[in-house]
Amino acid sequence: MSAFSNTMFQMVSEQPFEKINVNQLCEISNYPRATFYNYFDDKYDLLEYCWYVLSEQVDLQQFTQIPSEKLLFVYFDRIYDLLNERYEWLAKVLKFNSCNSSLIWGFTEYLKKQTRKIFLSCIASKSQQAPVDVPIELLADHYSSTLLLVLEWIFFKQNKVDKEAAHKYLRKLLAI
Repeated sequence: MSAFSNTMFQMVSEQPFEKINVNQLCEISNYPRATFYNYFDDKYDLLEYCWYVLSEQVDLQQFTQIPSEKLLFVYFDRIYDLLNERYEWLAKVLKFNSCNSSLIWGFTEYLKKQTRKIFLSCIASKSQQAPVDVPIELLADHYSSTLLLVLEWIFFKQNKVDKEAAHKYLRKLLAI
């Protein structure tokens, strides 16, 4: 499966995602179509797997017991570092795939879903200890949306700033 995900990562930095097809993926990966379909339904399913591979590199499971505000910045830093390490690759991807493309939209939605789950579980475990004035689901949505808004602005809209400035933006937007 990693051969297909590596090929997809390579191909989206060379052409729009919409122009990529399963035949090309298989040819470049050196696997027959049957092998591709043993693992994936279509290129969108492979793309979802690619997002999973990237999100695994963020690895936050060890941080679920820290306060939600700190978790927000730990998670932000992990994603920031991941995208920053791949900044040149990301610039190539954005050359062929706009911020509004299904590729970028799919990635941000995947991250938002994962981020929301993490914040939801963290906030829910903390809310049993003290009353919450805002519904937990709304708070988790707010944290995940704001975190991704800042990351999108920095990396996908290419307004590169250092992590310290990014933290200031996040604190200001969250009023913390």
